[in-house]
Amino acid sequence: MIPVVLFPAFGILSTQETCVCYMNDTIMVFIGGLILAIATEHCNLHLRIALVVMKTLGCSHAKLLGGLCTVTTFISMWIANAATTAMMVPIAFAVLRELEKQGLGKVFDIKQDLEDPEAEPDIKPTNITKAYLFAAAYASSFGGTGSIVGTPTNLAFKGIYEYNFPDADPITFGDWMAASIPQMATNSFILWLYLRIAFLGYLRPHSKDAEMARIGAEGEAIANQVISDNLKNLGPMTFHEISVATLFTGCIFLWVFRAPGFVRGWSEVLTDVNLADSTPAIFVCILMFFIPKNPVCVRFYGKDPSERPAESSEGLITWKVIETKMPWRLVFLLGSGFAISKGSSVSGLAMRVGLALVPLKDLPPVLMMAVVLLFVNTLTEFTSNVGTANIILPVVAHMCVAMKIHPLYLMMPVTLMCSYAFRLPVATPPNAIITVAGHLPTRMLITAGCFPALYSLVVQVILFSTWGVFVYGIKDFPDWAEYAHKP
Repeated sequence: MIPVVLFPAFGILSTQETCVCYMNDTIMVFIGGLILAIATEHCNLHLRIALVVMKTLGCSHAKLLGGLCTVTTFISMWIANAATTAMMVPIAFAVLRELEKQGLGKVFDIKQDLEDPEAEPDIKPTNITKAYLFAAAYASSFGGTGSIVGTPTNLAFKGIYEYNFPDADPITFGDWMAASIPQMATNSFILWLYLRIAFLGYLRPHSKDAEMARIGAEGEAIANQVISDNLKNLGPMTFHEISVATLFTGCIFLWVFRAPGFVRGWSEVLTDVNLADSTPAIFVCILMFFIPKNPVCVRFYGKDPSERPAESSEGLITWKVIETKMPWRLVFLLGSGFAISKGSSVSGLAMRVGLALVPLKDLPPVLMMAVVLLFVNTLTEFTSNVGTANIILPVVAHMCVAMKIHPLYLMMPVTLMCSYAFRLPVATPPNAIITVAGHLPTRMLITAGCFPALYSLVVQVILFSTWGVFVYGIKDFPDWAEYAHKP
């Protein structure tokens, strides 16, 4: 909230200009996306998806780990990374503990101090447990980059880019997914291979890790039974789940085909007014208030009076549920980021810092991208992902203008790299969750996170400089960037 006070006081922005940053199309997309995610959790649809995928892919440790990476990545595209990790960790522990009961592996190595029986025991996760924990946290971070609503960092980029370059084509849902899903899928697949090699003894068949990871047919049957029991406890798919899944799918369809470019979008048919992504998101959210989660109303005209409903059913989502689960602090954090970005652009600060980085223009574009991403990758370990994006993106925008390269060439990879925080518990909520749940010391997280941090940078440099450039058509420096928001 500080910009609302200081920016007008110091003559940087008016109160009206500052306050508008806190409620715009991007923030309404964020709120709508969160309501959809809360509705998905409210009806347990996300848990059913997770269990069905893991049961389908198989129940050896390698297959379960692959299933965990796959489903975590997919779910994290739509709901918060922290919520995804918090959901997947208990599922993984349920399987591991049941295997432990049958003598097939251990979840933790627990050592009690014999000299001081009352002292806290030394609890360390086994390598198999580490593999599942790191899969839940890291795959959720990768998954959040796959859609524009996957994490607030992506929406922060959308707002900053469209403010700094108002004449540029807006960032659409479909283009984002087309450019980002290949790197997301590649990163998650490499993560699966990495965790198998590092913790499950893959390619090391005679190692202790490989021996511990072999659970045999009996172990696979036990793991399958645990997942089947959890699915059975959920019961058949309810009207509530079916309705939320239908509306969620419909919202994605509306986002992708709003103005896809290759065909005339539904928004272009409907009106000449600029219709952005927040409209379909909020439309679907409004429908969730009206559609009942239990359609008892159809029995209202039944012949048997005893079967007629005595009261109305609540909607697919209620404001009470939203009020309880909505992370309102993130709405203000996102708004303040837009205000800081606008203030740094108007005051000339971002331009000044961007000009200071102009000497990098002598490097080949790909190498320059790698240097910038390495800096961002290090910074995001110590600050929040959204905070890093809010600080860095305005500077990168003006740096691109000064170097005469398309702003998207650096801004989008920088945005994705802000989400790739793997080495410290404070870097991102998923890391903190597995640190507490798995009794992971910080040094263990640092050691395990170094390789994903490095290979994700390489994947980003290779894929965005080829496929990403093709999707967005950003080989040349555009005229609209030359004259955008000169202080």
